[in-house]
Amino acid sequence: MNAQKYIMSQLQVLKEPILLGVKPKSAEEMAKAIFTALMSKKFRKYSVPEKNQVIIRGAIEKNIANGEPIKISWPFGGYKLWRFEETPEVDWAELFSIMYFVRWLKPVCALYQKGVEFTFWVDEVVIAKMNNIPQADLDAYQKSFADLLKFVKPWLPSNLKFEVFLERLQYESNEAFEKGLAVEMEKLSNARAASPQPLSEAAIRSIDMNVKLTPRQAQDPFWREKVDLMHYAYYNLQEQQNRIRPSYTTVNITAFTTFFEPNVIPVGTTKTSIAKFWVGVGALQRRGDRFIETIFSLSQIDKAHAVWESVKIVGLRGKNFSKIRVVG
Repeated sequence: MNAQKYIMSQLQVLKEPILLGVKPKSAEEMAKAIFTALMSKKFRKYSVPEKNQVIIRGAIEKNIANGEPIKISWPFGGYKLWRFEETPEVDWAELFSIMYFVRWLKPVCALYQKGVEFTFWVDEVVIAKMNNIPQADLDAYQKSFADLLKFVKPWLPSNLKFEVFLERLQYESNEAFEKGLAVEMEKLSNARAASPQPLSEAAIRSIDMNVKLTPRQAQDPFWREKVDLMHYAYYNLQEQQNRIRPSYTTVNITAFTTFFEPNVIPVGTTKTSIAKFWVGVGALQRRGDRFIETIFSLSQIDKAHAVWESVKIVGLRGKNFSKIRVVG
C-alpha cells in the first residue's frame, strides 16, 4: 500500500458507522455516556483532575438540557509557522488532526442526535502584531483551512459540524482591539514591574520559534519580554470578551494538547502526536504494509530522515498536498 491509498482508506473509514453497546434512556444517562466517550484514554493524553471533570460534565449536561449540540472549541493561532517551507498554507498536519478529531467524536455523534459543534477558535487578530507575520499570510492560511474543512465534509457524520470563529469578531473594530490591548499591556507591565520574573526557558524557546524577528526589534535587548507581555495581555483581554459566545466553563468544552483552562480535555493531534498542527508538519510513518499519521515539530524534521512520496487526491487542493513525507 502506498501513501495515497492509505490516506484514502483512512478517509473512507471516517464514514463507517459505529455500533454502540449502550443506548441512554435519560438525559442523565446520555450525559454520562457522552462524558465517557470524550474522556476515552484512546484519545486523551493526560489525566483530568476531578474538579475539572465536574466542569466538563456540567457543560455536557447544559448542552443536552438546551437541546443543542455538544460544543467543543480548539483555540489556535490560525497560521502556519513561518519557518516551514509549507507556510503559509495548511498541510497534512491539519488534515491528520481533523481526521483524528473525527475519530474521537464519532461515538458522541452516534450516541447523541444533536451531535457535536466543533469550533476552531482562531487568534489571528494578534499574530501579525506579535509574531510579525504578514496579514496576507494569515489570510492565505485561513482560506486554505476553510478549503480543507470543505474537503473533509463528505466523510463526516451528518451531525458533526466543524466551524471557524475569528477572535477579531469579538471586537467592534480593529481600533477597539488595539485600544483594549494597549490598556491590558500597561496594566500587566505595571504588575510585572512590581514583581519582576525572568522568562522561563520554555517561554524563550517558544518566542524564538514563533517570532519572525525584525532587524530593528533585534536591537532591543528586551524584545522577548515585550512579546511575552503582549501575549499575556492579549489573554487578559480575551477573558473580558463575551459578546459573541457564552463562557467556556458553562456550555463549552475546550480541547487542546495541554491544560490551560479548567474545562480542557487534553487530546492529541494524531494517535502518536501532541505536536500542534500549525507549528508542525504532517507525515506518515511506515508500519509494514501500512502507515500511521504523525506530526513533526520543527526540531524533529531533520532527525526523521523522511523521503517525499507523491500523492494526488481528488478535491484536496493546495500547494502542500501533492507530496508527503514518509519515514521508515
